[in-house]
Amino acid sequence: MERSQLHDFHPQDGPLARDIQPLLSRSRRERRPCERDAFIALLAGVPSLRKTPGLPEGKGADCFTTLPLCATDAGAALCRNHLKSVFGITDKQSLLAFCDRQFHCQDHYLDFEAVWEGRPLFDLASLKPDSAGFFIRMRDFSAQFYPLMGHLGYLAWDISERTGHLRAALACGLLTREEFDELAEEQIVQAQAFHSWEEYAASLVCGALYWDFRQGTALPDLQKAQRLWMDLVRTLLANDAAWDSGFWYTPRREKEYRLWPSEMKLFLPNWEGPNGCFVTDRIAVDGCPVGWCYREEPETSFPDSGWRFFSGDESEAYIADISHTGIYDLNTACNLDPEIIPLLTAPCRSAFVRENRKFRPEPFELTED
Repeated sequence: MERSQLHDFHPQDGPLARDIQPLLSRSRRERRPCERDAFIALLAGVPSLRKTPGLPEGKGADCFTTLPLCATDAGAALCRNHLKSVFGITDKQSLLAFCDRQFHCQDHYLDFEAVWEGRPLFDLASLKPDSAGFFIRMRDFSAQFYPLMGHLGYLAWDISERTGHLRAALACGLLTREEFDELAEEQIVQAQAFHSWEEYAASLVCGALYWDFRQGTALPDLQKAQRLWMDLVRTLLANDAAWDSGFWYTPRREKEYRLWPSEMKLFLPNWEGPNGCFVTDRIAVDGCPVGWCYREEPETSFPDSGWRFFSGDESEAYIADISHTGIYDLNTACNLDPEIIPLLTAPCRSAFVRENRKFRPEPFELTED
């Protein structure tokens, strides 16, 4: 989005964003497919560079693409004690609680992004003065990274730290393999928003700086921290056995949807009532804009809003094949085509067609079953 279109956008002046820019200017290695475990290990590349008591130190060409396991019972006990004493992690539940409490910087960023883009998720005046002031400071600090990262924001930081803790918990036996796979899948899916390891590296550093700033770190200590984070990601980007390998794993999906969940923005924070809708694959998969839509009386078998969205070029045979239509949240439909948002409060038995890039109402002519 152009800066002139932004609202309450007041980035702090300073060198932090400028020094991250070269990460995004690097030439990108072409992606090469890899196994799932290797990708999980790569997502935790920065945590793997830290020494964790009880975990074997990585050696050899595959040290960044292999999930470690504690070599001895004594090593596992040492790792479990480290997780307990430093982070309060003793089992799956406490691990999840810790990660949810500490590593949700992207949620904060999305709150800020919504303000900048003119779709705030809450009324700032509803906060107490101290909370509002803190929110504004964090928002304005984060604004310096928006021109660099856009919607990606701090996502890589959260993924990296969460995956790092999952990795350690698996290594020492706090998580079973099944539990680990279940929890790691979310991080894999979230990571699909990135187009390269360079983007991932830049987002990680931005998130790390925000996390430090939120804890009270100020310049020049923040610049010292940035140098450390930059050294870590550069180490991985320069290593042909790590991020420079271009290795990337993409999980299978039922269809090649245009957007991954991590690419979605929240457009309808205050929507009331059922939010299900039908969207054809011409929109959800092929990326066509909505060309025709209508709102009928909702189905009663699921939380249905009554909305049905079509590109307008679907044939009768295409529409008759139910495999070409999916049930989605209205917010997903808005991400696929934000220009439908003003239509959504129209009553049932409304219909709209798009002409010359604008929607106009048309008669609702569907026959009742």
